[in-house]
Amino acid sequence: MTALLIILAIALVAFGIIGSVLPGLPGPILSFGAMLAYQFSGLENTFSTLSLVIWGIIAIAVFIGDIVVPAAATKKFGGTNGGVWGGIIGTFVGMFAPIPFGIIWGPLLGAIVGDLLWGKRIASAIKSGFGSFVGFLLATFFKLVLAVTIGMMIVVKLIANGGNILDAIWIF
Repeated sequence: MTALLIILAIALVAFGIIGSVLPGLPGPILSFGAMLAYQFSGLENTFSTLSLVIWGIIAIAVFIGDIVVPAAATKKFGGTNGGVWGGIIGTFVGMFAPIPFGIIWGPLLGAIVGDLLWGKRIASAIKSGFGSFVGFLLATFFKLVLAVTIGMMIVVKLIANGGNILDAIWIF
């Protein structure tokens, strides 16, 4: 059971990192799930309860921020509700376009189209589209930092439990 939970933890770290870039996967939640899988693996060197609570709160905050930050950035750059919704829709539609172009251009173009449909002029729509894009990049950065940090903490815990880095990577 221990090996299965360790493999699950490492897989969740990988999916957490992927989910930090792909909008369809909840990267922060998957990364925190990796911590929980590791915690229940039965190994000696585990996380403290306080650490789990703090990282759980951080994961939830980053998850919520992933939704709020792009919308707030669109508004900050003068976007309308149409621009906000366009950015959200563009992010998800962009997932199905060839990578990385859809993920990069989806929020930008979606916010521009949304603002244009709500009657904004092209220059103003481009400005709010840029805000949506900046918000998307900022949220992605925070998700990646969280996922990679949790992944590194798990690898360090594995090493502290008597394994070495090659064993931890080999399991992955």
